[in-house]
Amino acid sequence: MTDLWLISVPLDKTTSASVEKLKHTITKTQVASYWNFSIPDLKVGVLDSLLSVSDNLSNLDILTESVIKQTCQCMNKVMEPTEEVVRQNILVNGVNLMEYVAKFQWDKAKYSTALPLSSLVEIIGKVYTI
Repeated sequence: MTDLWLISVPLDKTTSASVEKLKHTITKTQVASYWNFSIPDLKVGVLDSLLSVSDNLSNLDILTESVIKQTCQCMNKVMEPTEEVVRQNILVNGVNLMEYVAKFQWDKAKYSTALPLSSLVEIIGKVYTI
C-alpha cells in the first residue's frame, strides 16, 4: 500500500523557501510525488471546542479506517487474490485513490465552511455510522 504524507506549513517567506527546497529535492531524487493540497478556511472556535472536535475526529478516524480495511478484505475474498487487482478496483468517487488525493477539492455544498467544526465532524461521522 502507498504511504501518503500531508505536510502543513505556514505561508511565510522562510517556510515558502523551505517548501520550494523540498519540492526541488523530491523532483531531483524522484523518490516521491508532491501536490498542493488546498485546505479551506474553517471556523475553528475556542480551544475547548477544538480539543473536543480533535477527540471526535480521532474516534472517527479509527472507525473510518476499520470500515475501509473491512471493505478491502471483503473485496480480497471476492476477487482474485492479488493485491494489485484489489488496488485497481478501490475507487473514491469513481477515481483511484492517488488521483483522488492529488485532485482533492473540499465539497463546500456538502460540508459548508460556514459551519462550526463540531457540525462538520457530525456530518462526516454520519457517513460512516449509517
